[in-house]
Amino acid sequence: MHNYAFDFERFPPSRQGEGLATWAVLILPYLEQSNLYNQWNIGLPYFQQNNIARMSPVKGYFCPSRRSASDAPSASISGDFPPTTGGTATNIPGALGDYAVVIDPSGTDEPSVTTPNLSGSFQIGMGYSLLSFTDGLSNTLLVGDKQVPVASPGVGWWDCSTYDGEYIQCSSRAASVAFPLTVNPQDTGWKFGSRHTSMVMFCFGDGHIQGLPATINPLTLQLLGTRNDGQVIPPY
Repeated sequence: MHNYAFDFERFPPSRQGEGLATWAVLILPYLEQSNLYNQWNIGLPYFQQNNIARMSPVKGYFCPSRRSASDAPSASISGDFPPTTGGTATNIPGALGDYAVVIDPSGTDEPSVTTPNLSGSFQIGMGYSLLSFTDGLSNTLLVGDKQVPVASPGVGWWDCSTYDGEYIQCSSRAASVAFPLTVNPQDTGWKFGSRHTSMVMFCFGDGHIQGLPATINPLTLQLLGTRNDGQVIPPY
């Protein structure tokens, strides 16, 4: 993320736009995955990419406490449906991943009438500059373990393709009062969660990695999940 920000003077967006590539595609060159990145036609939707671009997993996108890139299913089973005006939509499978970026506490990455000013770390279209993290990069969550129910690997909307920008559910999560952490493998909530014992791992804005206790006060979690609320974060 920081190498991307060095080149573009901002973090990547959660996704380039409706149907376009997600952050997980955009940072590939900075993970020594330029060959895979070059398979992508960034100007085209996920659904028009070739099979190598869509289906190739990245080892670093998987948490060893949950699964590996070689585990079945090897790609999404459901949740990656092209926009359709009628008829039956067919799932277009793509590679999976265990991590999600932190979007607005409301659970959206796109400004609207009800949420005109987003305060998460990522949004659609254009990423935030480091200067917009006024609460401090060391106090703000960037990426974390995403909850996938134990019986639902590859199943949308928890675990559709991490590359698919048509749907934010599988490559993004909110960390807030409305979306608390979990370590329950059976939890079907759309939230951050892990298979680690009693904690969920996060990457903070300054690059450090830290496990947050699953019992963290949801309000404290929300303060960590916003980049510019100006609030003091209590001990956790």
